[in-house]
Amino acid sequence: MILIDSSAWIEYYKPMGDTQIKKAVYTAIQNDEAAINGIILVEIAGFVREKERSLILTDFSAFHFLPLPESVFQTAVTICSDMKKKGITVPPTDAIIAACALESNTSLLHRDTHFTEIARHFPLTVHPARP
Repeated sequence: MILIDSSAWIEYYKPMGDTQIKKAVYTAIQNDEAAINGIILVEIAGFVREKERSLILTDFSAFHFLPLPESVFQTAVTICSDMKKKGITVPPTDAIIAACALESNTSLLHRDTHFTEIARHFPLTVHPARP
């Protein structure tokens, strides 16, 4: 399973989006490996027009939905704290998404440098390896 971050979904839905990301998202969908969580759902579907929201919600209903139990938030706190000690500030939502991938033992498809930084210090598998 592959947790697909908002940054990758933006590229996927953008007409001139990054072709490498688009292909990776498409492949994950075709292989029934695409996963989202509540944060990603809100980040994508919460800020688009009604017509686009309907399409996105229909698409997203076919994907695996990863839960966000308390342990994910505890791991996110550790990520934020440890990264801050290294001089790196990670947005809380990115820490939660990374923690969800770690707790679910899934890889993370993204186009966000914060995840690349987190993966340098935590056992987070990210795709692509570069943002």
